[in-house]
Amino acid sequence: MSGTEIPPQVQHQISMLQQLQQKLEIIITQRTQSELQLKETEQAISELEKIEQGNDVYKMVGTLLIKTQPEKVKEELQDKKETLELRVKTLQRQEERSRKQLEEMRAKVQETLQQRGLSPAG
Repeated sequence: MSGTEIPPQVQHQISMLQQLQQKLEIIITQRTQSELQLKETEQAISELEKIEQGNDVYKMVGTLLIKTQPEKVKEELQDKKETLELRVKTLQRQEERSRKQLEEMRAKVQETLQQRGLSPAG
């Protein structure tokens, strides 16, 4: 074994580190998308509140616009908002846990590399 060859145990740890980074990136993307949907939903609710009583609104269903009551749409959007808020909170917790796992694994890899006299690559 040459002095610069990375042992299988360290290669496995590096592979796990990369997997954790990918997992974190996916969670961040999902959280960002959910936050965007939440913001759009809140804006739609805000616009519905401006509509005068008795007026109809149109809702997109597939490729069709369907005439409906603003109260009904507002209720549906409120439900969607609650679901999205819960999803965002869940993703935030997952992100926090993943960041912690990532930092722990990064420290473990760096420690192992230093013990073996190899310099960490990042």
